[in-house]
Amino acid sequence: MGFLVLLLISLLGLSSSSSISTHRSILDLDLSKFTTQKQVSSLFQLWKSEHGRVYHNHEEEAKRLEIFKNNLNYIRDMNANRKSPHSHRLGLNKFADITPQEFSKKYLQAPKDVSQQIKMANKKMKKEQHSCDHPPASWDWREKGVITQVKYQGDCGNGWAFSATGAIEAKNAIVTGNLVSLSEQEITDCVYKANSCNGGYHFHAFEWVIENRGIATEVDYPYTAEDHGTCKANKTQNSVTIDNFGGLIISEHSTQPETDNALLSATLEQPISVAMDARDFHFYTGGIYDGGNCSSPYGINHFVLIVGYGSLDGVDYWIVKNSFGKDWGMDGYIWIQRNIANPIGVCAINFFASWPIKEKSETLVSARVKADQRVDYSPL
Repeated sequence: MGFLVLLLISLLGLSSSSSISTHRSILDLDLSKFTTQKQVSSLFQLWKSEHGRVYHNHEEEAKRLEIFKNNLNYIRDMNANRKSPHSHRLGLNKFADITPQEFSKKYLQAPKDVSQQIKMANKKMKKEQHSCDHPPASWDWREKGVITQVKYQGDCGNGWAFSATGAIEAKNAIVTGNLVSLSEQEITDCVYKANSCNGGYHFHAFEWVIENRGIATEVDYPYTAEDHGTCKANKTQNSVTIDNFGGLIISEHSTQPETDNALLSATLEQPISVAMDARDFHFYTGGIYDGGNCSSPYGINHFVLIVGYGSLDGVDYWIVKNSFGKDWGMDGYIWIQRNIANPIGVCAINFFASWPIKEKSETLVSARVKADQRVDYSPL
């Protein structure tokens, strides 16, 4: 730690008596000041120390330094072109030494044309209409005590499992009053039986929980960040059940006000599992993301959880829980702009929304795990 603090003092030109926050030191630096190779190399050493990164050999370190430099230039350029003080910011987060291609391969699923999956979901899900003429100006389910702590999916492209499980956790807490951390690993192992780290769908997770008559707690079926290829579900350990699942239906005739209002109204009922093109999540550190680099809605590659909404100086946004750990974004969350001139929303966030339905309360049969008792998975 002594080396880390001394290096940061040198980079900032501060005296040894200055107050330094090592928690966000890299993210708080003015990156425009790091222009020479020596300065960038020193910054890389600081970043390595903050994130505990150790490479196998000098060749690998040299490769990662070059990637880090390219990412630094990209982050600097993008931040310089922000549209407003509230626009999203990029920073040298824990993913700063991997390429965009590596980020997508490790943490996202391959982009998929979801049109057939949407048709399948529409046939199976319970049709619900949501509308609200006078919604509150803001809403945050975290304040209601129904959201578990941010989790970390690790080197596995199963954001779909975390999004679905988060939605079930929240709905169960709303209905029963008990916040229980549920098993993403059981979903990962059991829904598809194989290749679950390469992607999946939220409504398939809901279907499996219904058919299995419940899902285990995280304590009973802990997370390992890998696809075991073997389902170890034990119905005697099932803690939480759901009865059905619903979703939004967007047609070619849907308008932006209709889709945004429907999603907002659904969010007032419970947190909502949604799909997105999340390639731009790579370096996100804060602000309202407007989706400048999104693909078509058929390029969906990640699933997240809408837990509320708000506005900042006239710019509306969704409050979205991700599964990249608490040290990503804003304590694990991202704000996504809403009410844009597009029915599918930013990066298709309105396009493929689904949620679990639970119509009755029940007695939990497994250990209750409150949000503040869950194990936080440390990043790699």
